[in-house]
Amino acid sequence: MAMRIALIHCPLGHRSFSENLKVVDEEFCLAPPIVLAYVAAILEKAGHSVIIIDANAFNLTKEKTLKILRNFAPDIIGFRSDSYWFHRVVEWATYFKNRMDATIITGGINISLYPKESLSYTCFDYGIAGEAVESLPQLLTALKWHEKPDHIKGIVYRNGDEVRANPAPEKLANFDDYPFPARHLLPNYRYSSFASQRKNYTIMLTSTGCPYGCSFCAISRIPYRERSVKNVMDEIQECYHKYGIREFDFFDATFFINKDKSMEICEEILKRDIRIEWSCRSRVDVIDKELLRNSFRSGCRKIYYGIESTSAEVLKTINKNIDYEQIARAIELTRDCGIATLGFFMLGNPGDTAESVMSMIDFAKKIKLDYVQVCRTIAKPNTELNDQLIRKYGVDFWKQYILEEKSFQRLPSPWTTLSEDEIDKLMRKFYKSFYFRFSILVKRVLKLKSMDEFVRYAKVAAKWFICNQRDGV
Repeated sequence: MAMRIALIHCPLGHRSFSENLKVVDEEFCLAPPIVLAYVAAILEKAGHSVIIIDANAFNLTKEKTLKILRNFAPDIIGFRSDSYWFHRVVEWATYFKNRMDATIITGGINISLYPKESLSYTCFDYGIAGEAVESLPQLLTALKWHEKPDHIKGIVYRNGDEVRANPAPEKLANFDDYPFPARHLLPNYRYSSFASQRKNYTIMLTSTGCPYGCSFCAISRIPYRERSVKNVMDEIQECYHKYGIREFDFFDATFFINKDKSMEICEEILKRDIRIEWSCRSRVDVIDKELLRNSFRSGCRKIYYGIESTSAEVLKTINKNIDYEQIARAIELTRDCGIATLGFFMLGNPGDTAESVMSMIDFAKKIKLDYVQVCRTIAKPNTELNDQLIRKYGVDFWKQYILEEKSFQRLPSPWTTLSEDEIDKLMRKFYKSFYFRFSILVKRVLKLKSMDEFVRYAKVAAKWFICNQRDGV
């Protein structure tokens, strides 16, 4: 018996403890909820009827979302729970739990990290830790036959007053075995990033995890695995012909890790005559001229580089293992090949001072980056930095946050002498001194391709001006 399942992507917004400024969280990228689209595809493959309600993309209220749900009459309502926005999801799930006769299931990294704490909220009936490709269909079958899920890997559930968490699957599924994300359930025309220029826009994964061990990044603790080039290309081709997608943003932690695979993807894009633009994330130490030239020929127009800092001491401390010369050389090579560059920077790293941050700002201008994104260094869940906090204070602050949101403030940063207020002001100064230069403003205007792009820039500029006027910056 097929079930009716509604997957909800609720509006996330900005959190006071976020690594980003408010305007960045709200405007940098309106990305499709690709994980929910994967879940939807898994469910459809199992024979169920599915909708995705992207309340974030349409800025829907809970009340408007409830009307859609009542029209669809789901048996199951699903949410993705990340630690950052866990309590926003709790708020939405509680609202629907009190108004609909539906089972509510949640998944996501937070369920893997804090399964019992997450299911302490009665708005959730079940949680899924780890991958859902096998466990979710198995759970729905168990629910259909009114069976307990105690035999299903990764399921978190209640047995009376006790929350039980079954061990997650030991082995990751073959990434090629995943069905393509169910983009037919998404409003692909609505998505964009701050730097995107074509419609329709989507994000995509060709790998998961990262083999590098940066102390601030949780992705490094996810096992690295790749999709085959054929599998990647078949999804790109489906997006191009079926959904009219013309710009792709590859969300891999480091797209160019496997040079042979990257080169083959570029060659296949050209061979299949898929005329797209694409962007990706990369380290500065894995690229070369040949790779960049082929990337440009196949449509690569932007590369987002993880620079983090220009201080040799800081880069060593955070296990980044790159240096000043590699950064400058990578940006020069990329620019010479006709590809725009964005540099990710972090403030409040071990060893950071106001002077070193000002040096970073000067460096970003000197090497002629096209864009920057600046964040504060925080101890995210499941990172080496967070492990350091737990060892120092004897407290898992993220676990406390899951259990009680009201008591949660910004995490301590014992590795830096910069105060939160100083970091906040330096972030704003970085953005202002980089973007509000005549040369950058003129370049952005001359490269505009659509009214939609102009409106996005204008909206960000207006928000930035209002925010700084209010805060007296």
